[in-house]
Amino acid sequence: MKVIFEGWEPGMRKIPFIGLLKEKAGLSLSEAKDIKDRLVDNGEVITLDLEDKIVAKEIVERAKDLKVKARIEG
Repeated sequence: MKVIFEGWEPGMRKIPFIGLLKEKAGLSLSEAKDIKDRLVDNGEVITLDLEDKIVAKEIVERAKDLKVKARIEG
């Protein structure tokens, strides 16, 4: 499964988003912060490859609650 982060909305909760990536995707603090920085500061579209479909769906749902534009592909 690919989780795609396509952007963010005003009021994005950046620190909880980093925590979400650490907790659910198993990323280190620096990896999670790098994804947040690339998304927010550079406007990059970020793709995260995950093997667990349930975890991918949970990440997308929680990311949307945190005002991150996210979707699943694959």
